[in-house]
Amino acid sequence: MFKILVADDEPTGLNHVCMILRKKCPQYDIVATAENGAQALRLVREMQPDVLITDIKMPVMDGIQLINAVKKDFPDILSVIVSGYSDFEYAQSAIKSGVCDYLLKPLVPADMQNLMVRLEEKLKKQYYSKRNEILRALCNGQEPDDKSQLTKYFPAGHYHAAIFRQNGLPRRFLKSNGVEIFSTEDEQFFVYGRDEKESLYLYPAKLLLGGNFTGIAERIFEKEQQKGAYVTGVVCSRAFTLEKLPEIAGRLYRKLDESIIIGESHLVNDTEKKDRSETGQDKKQLEHIEYLIRYKESSKLLKEIHSLFTVWKEERSSQLRVEADIKYMFRMLQNAYLNGRDLSETDFLIDDVFYNVQTMEELEESIKELVRQYIPEAESENLGNREQLFASILTYLNTHISEAVSLGDVCRKFGVSQTSLSRMFRTYKETSFSNYLTEIRIERAKEIMKNAPDSYVKDIAERCGYGDQFYFSRIFRSVTGVCPKEYMEKVCGLKNEK
Repeated sequence: MFKILVADDEPTGLNHVCMILRKKCPQYDIVATAENGAQALRLVREMQPDVLITDIKMPVMDGIQLINAVKKDFPDILSVIVSGYSDFEYAQSAIKSGVCDYLLKPLVPADMQNLMVRLEEKLKKQYYSKRNEILRALCNGQEPDDKSQLTKYFPAGHYHAAIFRQNGLPRRFLKSNGVEIFSTEDEQFFVYGRDEKESLYLYPAKLLLGGNFTGIAERIFEKEQQKGAYVTGVVCSRAFTLEKLPEIAGRLYRKLDESIIIGESHLVNDTEKKDRSETGQDKKQLEHIEYLIRYKESSKLLKEIHSLFTVWKEERSSQLRVEADIKYMFRMLQNAYLNGRDLSETDFLIDDVFYNVQTMEELEESIKELVRQYIPEAESENLGNREQLFASILTYLNTHISEAVSLGDVCRKFGVSQTSLSRMFRTYKETSFSNYLTEIRIERAKEIMKNAPDSYVKDIAERCGYGDQFYFSRIFRSVTGVCPKEYMEKVCGLKNEK
């Protein structure tokens, strides 16, 4: 419910406005009334309403002066002037300067109702934007400057949280990590993701109705697994106030970082202790690999790398541990085989591999292919005409856009390693595989909306490779700035004007 403050020095006029609002506009709550502009300004500072409705002529401070003062300190408050016909030009000049909207006396209930519906749409968009801005800042560890903003835009009081991630950790070496996502306007809970593979759920405690949040988190986890990738989930089942979110989000992110196991879906509590045993076998194996690299016994290297992967799988080693060891191995290769290769390029490719692989087997094959490129006598991939091959891959993606296509699927289809495919996307498209796939899917969705604007969002999502309508809506809004319904209404409006 949005808050309104009404100012009018005439009791009859004040009561009439309030009566219409109470009868015709139940989505608004009249939090205060004032008899002059100065009193109204004090109440605005105290109550911080969403809408200010003021008569144009009042003692001490008139309506225009009041609105100008409010706009200076509270630019998000929507202002409405009530004026008679004699003041019509005065009110119009205020509107032209972008100050407010207006209503003419004598007030017609239907006119006020229509205006308040229009303002409601503006407020919904404003609240959505503000919530996203606050949520992003809190999840990135920023303490709130104005705690009253938390109460205004997140009124539920207490929340639960859980984070879910498909595949590996976010990229670190790509300029664009992917599509930052937020929940849609009509969802009762809030979602934030650093990219399209991540969802941090902020769930109002009041929605549980006395139930258990862990059960909700388990259902979300099951739904996330239906997208085809492995999923890691971390749950904070204890309720907390929103000002604690930077601390809670930080703890969830840290737990997520240490919990991701390549190819394994699992759900853990943020306070759960690590239960994976470490025998130190991987360290011994890595030392053996270091020996082989130092003395350039290349013929044994790939076999020993396979043995190292076997140890990692048996010990259920985390992505962080595996990634650190792999990067160490490539630094050894760089020192031993001075072939002029740029190590930052290798870091980028490793980063991209971890982001996309769905199994340890896929990871092993990709890492082995990178190792072969360091060893002079090793047989590397022969891809023939790379440009022609890449053109075939793009054609395949565009013709199979409605399917749940992964980078691994494309690699198997065309007999190319993930590192080679990642390098081709970086070279020819200056982006990543996943970013490109998102881009063409959203473009296809826009094309469908233009040609068939009466289509259901669920059907459009499925035709573009998204099995989850809400997930598609989040991605679509993050890319285009508007939700699918808004975009279709805009397209229909343009077509009707022609």
